[in-house]
Amino acid sequence: IHARWAMLGTLGCLTPELLAKYAGVQFGEPVWFKAGAQIFSEGGLDYFGNAGLVHAQSLLAILATQVVLMGGVEAYRAAGFGPAGEADDLLYPGQGFDPLGLADDPDTFAELKVKEIKNGRLAMFSMFGYYVQAIVTGEGPVENWAAHVADPFAVNGLTSVFMGQFTPVAMFAASGRKGAPKAAPVADKLSSWYGPERNLWLGPLSEGSVPAYLTGELPGDYGWDTAGLGADPTTLAAYREAELIHARWAMLGTLGCLTPELLAKYAG
Repeated sequence: IHARWAMLGTLGCLTPELLAKYAGVQFGEPVWFKAGAQIFSEGGLDYFGNAGLVHAQSLLAILATQVVLMGGVEAYRAAGFGPAGEADDLLYPGQGFDPLGLADDPDTFAELKVKEIKNGRLAMFSMFGYYVQAIVTGEGPVENWAAHVADPFAVNGLTSVFMGQFTPVAMFAASGRKGAPKAAPVADKLSSWYGPERNLWLGPLSEGSVPAYLTGELPGDYGWDTAGLGADPTTLAAYREAELIHARWAMLGTLGCLTPELLAKYAG
């Protein structure tokens, strides 16, 4: 189920951006993680950029509609029967869900099962990559791919020019590369990590989403605590300590996992 949603999700993330960039189709906002914020704008959100389809202006209405539609579909799936008929296999119901008869042949059906789960696993990793790209670069996957293809040596996961657009990743600085920007003064760097002008988890879309108790005085504070776990100062201090301890052990752990294998494989 997660694999199928991931395949739909990756397609939904890519299609608007591809159409906007290469086919000239006009969307209010083609980038997947920015599109939803349009509902808070004065004109609301038009599905597929067309006000004649779904003109969404209420987040609660969308949530209610989604719960009813998706809840109904999931209820039918779990029960094994619904408007499309009955099914003995809840994961592969067939019948109305296979109008092309792709699963009529048992051997073909078995092969399609393998292909589906393989592509679904790849799609789940792809969605994870989309999330990471969005947080690090502030751009969509198509724009990131186009920038990398245009200059693969300058725009990749290890260049500060690319990774530093959205969150500070100074440890991968490429200051020696020709054309790299000059190092910013220390005060300017610190202002991007601390204080009210620091980088936030949703970049320019973070306004109004940062809790008042996250003021930017703590290292690594990007204003993200949607669950309110740090609302209590004592709890926040405990979480900070636990996170840092786990981070240090994780750094040692990754080094400990890699070093013996690297030495054995490449140093004999």
